[in-house]
Amino acid sequence: MAHSVLILDDDADFNSLLTDIFKQADYVVRSLHDPFEAIEVFTNSDYDLVVTDHKMPGMVGSEFVAQIKQIKPQIPVIMVSGFLENDTVRELINNGVGGVFLKPLNIFSLLERTTELIDEAKRLKQNHELEDKHLSDGPAPGAEQDVNLGFSLRSFPGQSPQSVSFVKRLYRLRNFRSTLSLIGPPGTAFGLICDDIRSFYDREKEYFVYLSSSSFDTSKVLAQCEIAKQSGFERITCVLLDIEFMSDAQKCLAVSLAKCVDAFELIDQPLRTIFCVSNDLDTLFDEARINEDLYILMRTAEVKVPALRDCVANISILAQQIVRDIATQKKLTTVPRLAPAAEDFLAEQAWNHNYEQLHATLRYAMHQFSGDVISLDVLVTALQANMKVCSRDQLELMLAGVRLEYVQAISILSGDDSSAVAAFFGTDTTVIEAIVQ
Repeated sequence: MAHSVLILDDDADFNSLLTDIFKQADYVVRSLHDPFEAIEVFTNSDYDLVVTDHKMPGMVGSEFVAQIKQIKPQIPVIMVSGFLENDTVRELINNGVGGVFLKPLNIFSLLERTTELIDEAKRLKQNHELEDKHLSDGPAPGAEQDVNLGFSLRSFPGQSPQSVSFVKRLYRLRNFRSTLSLIGPPGTAFGLICDDIRSFYDREKEYFVYLSSSSFDTSKVLAQCEIAKQSGFERITCVLLDIEFMSDAQKCLAVSLAKCVDAFELIDQPLRTIFCVSNDLDTLFDEARINEDLYILMRTAEVKVPALRDCVANISILAQQIVRDIATQKKLTTVPRLAPAAEDFLAEQAWNHNYEQLHATLRYAMHQFSGDVISLDVLVTALQANMKVCSRDQLELMLAGVRLEYVQAISILSGDDSSAVAAFFGTDTTVIEAIVQ
């Protein structure tokens, strides 16, 4: 059965163009010029997608989107406009717009995004139905059972309200087609969370590639895809860590990767991308640390990871889990246990660097003692030693975030003379070129 599209544009010529584009692509189309009429028609009819203009008499597109999203929030929306300010783009994405296209229109990209949004809406509906059935019937294959959820994650094994909400949303979005954004505070265990996502599937068919600013380039991605193909994996998921600290070239490459275009167009296996960031997407966009293309892609499906401090019920379980993993790595014959006072101490800490700080503290403790019980005194010493390391790491992370902007500013003042910029910093031109590439 053909999908139906509602088109709203007060420009008769462009409305007719959009109508022809969708009809030729075998969509059933209803075209309207008045936003108030469109709201009434949308309320009383079923559509798979809405395409709307922004500047219209009587009501701008953002207001129109906000109203129809209150009526049927599950229906995807695409915005087509001549020009949009960054603040408007952010407002549209926040209101649930799944694609923003500027005139002159790229017809191929419009139809491609239409297909993606309709498919995603169907999958989300199916996921909701499956999740409801799953939560009543039993655990997910390969996952440890949790009393309240029916399944459990290693990254969030406890039962605090925040962790339960996170786990439910992550499971609901597990079948994302193209992109998923994980937004967590500094020190979030993104790797562990991605491993939990992989546990939802047959691990023999799912290949995960982890990429950071030091390892993300076209050749490495293509090489990993070839390894996945030769090894018989049926799908590839690329995990981009700390993308806000990547170069502009890497961010453009990330867009191409997520859209499977340019160098990645001929990859045989289905390819997905997980973005991992340690700040709110609106903040990153406002600070120009992610561009508009990335912002739109990353808002398609996002999950906010709670801080460890907000999930106190997880801390002692995670701690013992980490101790067990470290004991396995060290090939210990017995797994040490945490003394009750030590567990209470862990639950009382702020954990400003979240999982990474907890993990580093316990690793330090495991290296400083031998025995069957990790005492309170050992943990206190370990945490104090680790806090000094975390403070230094946080400073380096902050400096990395402003390094590019600082170099670009000096480059502008120097008339884009790389030699002058290098002389200003007392370094070689190759170092400057590597930063601003």
